Amino acid sequence: MNQALDHLRTLHEVFMNEGNFETAEKLDYDIYRENEEKFRETLSELDFNSQLYGIADRQMILADLFEYIFVGRGYYAMQSKKDKENFVKAILHFVNLLMCYEVMTVSNNLREKVLEKLEMKIATIKDERLYRQLKAFRGRIGLKKGESSAPPDLNTYFDSMLPKTAGGLWHELLVYIFLLRNNVGYILPLLLSQRLIGLPRSIVPPDFLVITHDKHIYGIEVGTKKEIQSGSFSLQTNIPTATIDTQNSRASDRCPICKRWLPFCQFVIEKFSNFDEKNKKAEIRCLRDCKIYSETDVAEGKCPYTKYSRKKAKTLEYTHHQYADGLHYHYKCVLENVQKNVREKMVTAKDEIALKMHYPFYSGLEELIKDK
Repeated sequence: MNQALDHLRTLHEVFMNEGNFETAEKLDYDIYRENEEKFRETLSELDFNSQLYGIADRQMILADLFEYIFVGRGYYAMQSKKDKENFVKAILHFVNLLMCYEVMTVSNNLREKVLEKLEMKIATIKDERLYRQLKAFRGRIGLKKGESSAPPDLNTYFDSMLPKTAGGLWHELLVYIFLLRNNVGYILPLLLSQRLIGLPRSIVPPDFLVITHDKHIYGIEVGTKKEIQSGSFSLQTNIPTATIDTQNSRASDRCPICKRWLPFCQFVIEKFSNFDEKNKKAEIRCLRDCKIYSETDVAEGKCPYTKYSRKKAKTLEYTHHQYADGLHYHYKCVLENVQKNVREKMVTAKDEIALKMHYPFYSGLEELIKDK
């Protein structure tokens, strides 16, 4: 991306410098300069700059850049089966990177360092109304209501520093590879075309169109609460649209203790990106299935990715603690926060039910993938 931008800047800088033109080329310079000025004037009337880097939609703009890389250009690299497997693997690792960025919600240190670096790179950012307040803020921010200690306007401003926070970007990318992995047909990502323009009016399409192997077309909308939008698209195009559930996908679990996201482990990434593996279930049991860590290492919490989710059972003493509530935690966080005697019981018990990980899985597409 940097090389492409440098290339375009080079073209522009050479043609904007009158000294680069010979006498016989003076008219070429005049034409370029005149059209450059008119071009700028017209873009300003369109409010074009705010669509490239504006506070209100900045998190969407940052996400769009990543989606352009993956679904606008990067997908051309998928020539063979092995290429597709590597593409899926890259997306899973990238989703983990996005989850790491959101450590800024609870890390004063990293948040301040990012803001200081941004100020050096983009001088105008320090003039934004809430920038200095955000830089000075200490506490949790950008979390859901009741968990953030920041006022609402500062929460919103913080969101503009990251690309589509709280899973917005990574769910769209994960759904893409989920559709690819399940061989539902030919996939048309519309993530960069969130409005289809016609002369009299426009229409809001779903996130993906799928042309199935039996020549049907379906729209796929990522996330619920968009039923009216999806219904309107279906009525205007006669293309049925399915809405898929992201809330229960297990790809957006935030540990209730540390408030960090629970990323995909290396075992899951390797398995899911291997198209010869048949992943019929979303859940894997770490103690039984993992080939990276030994059973003992998993039980002792040496894997930083292992999830813990368990309901309390009267007859099982190793479940008698406050985190046996059915929520999904980092297992290491649970071990660090229970009493020593409880921790010893949990490690010894090697609770196969509680220690788990999940493949990317989305409900709502069962009819498309049932025969695959």
